[in-house]
Amino acid sequence: MNQISSESAQTLGAQSLQDRIRLALEDDLRSGRLQPGMAINEQALCARFTTSRTPVREALLLLAAKGMVSIRPRAGIYVRHLDARELVAMMEGLAELEGVLARLAAHRINVGQKERLARALEQTARCAESGDSVGYERANVLLHDVIYEASGNAFIVEQTRQVRLRIAPYRGKLFETAKRLAGSHAEHEAVVKAILLGDSEAAAEAMRDHISAGGRVFADMILRSPPPAAYSPNHRRKRTGKDESGL
Repeated sequence: MNQISSESAQTLGAQSLQDRIRLALEDDLRSGRLQPGMAINEQALCARFTTSRTPVREALLLLAAKGMVSIRPRAGIYVRHLDARELVAMMEGLAELEGVLARLAAHRINVGQKERLARALEQTARCAESGDSVGYERANVLLHDVIYEASGNAFIVEQTRQVRLRIAPYRGKLFETAKRLAGSHAEHEAVVKAILLGDSEAAAEAMRDHISAGGRVFADMILRSPPPAAYSPNHRRKRTGKDESGL
């Protein structure tokens, strides 16, 4: 019995470490520390988390299954680079998911959530006016999180977060221009107004328009950006033992 318990504890510990590594890498993707096309060095991750290759490789396999990284045999591990077609498809799906959440939020939002939503909108207004793109991104996340909570549908929220995670490495440049900040805030105003009025159809339509507008910005950004640099085995050997992931 003790042997079985010990083995179970070791298994749970390994799973916990694997999850911690995965969650840390997902946070790196959201924050932009990991960029599309960037190489990920397993040895550096082992050193970062003070562990063997097994939990690191398992975490990377999970991210690969989610479409976040690409594992290329005899070439390396890279942050997945989305092409314009993939990005457009994801943004179309995200627009529908977010529209459903906005519709549900208009039906289910309570008084406390209304107050928090209004405060989040005020924060996006201040950041848009001052051109604070970093602050705007934080306020944007907060605003959407309140809507997610108000929707009361954890399943759709989870699907939405997974799509957002897939596009997270591209979000760093989304709010770099004052024009996009102002446009995004105006779209938020329409969404919030409809939710606070309890107009579910208007809320869904405004949210779909908001996400679709961001999708067009994303697509333009990808079409203008160069493709990721081709992998060079010789270059990789020169960097052996160094952190190629920028973590």
